[in-house]
Amino acid sequence: MSDIAIKVENLSKLYRIGARQNRHDTLRDKLTEVVAAPFRRLRNLPSSILHPPSDFIWALKNVCFEVNRGEVIGIIGRNGAGKTTLLKILSRITEPTEGQATVYGRLASLPFTFHQNGRPE
Repeated sequence: MSDIAIKVENLSKLYRIGARQNRHDTLRDKLTEVVAAPFRRLRNLPSSILHPPSDFIWALKNVCFEVNRGEVIGIIGRNGAGKTTLLKILSRITEPTEGQATVYGRLASLPFTFHQNGRPE
């Protein structure tokens, strides 16, 4: 039996900025969208010309690491560093664009916040 609990190999996640998420809309939502769509396009025309919605951002790019059984790790970083994206991929909430993440066993995350004085709550 291997001592590896989590193995991440060349993990990358690409997001398209401005891409709509798939939602489960009601009939009322769809009808409202159809009626409002032409007006929304006219209102957003100048901004869509200046900033096309085809911008992409890498939330993670070629991340590799292993965690052995019994080890405890913490994921820290500034806002937008990809911490939540990594946890979503490890939890199988979202799929990676490239690479793979394998979890042998269970995975749990614990919320951890800091006060302004730098001490944990």
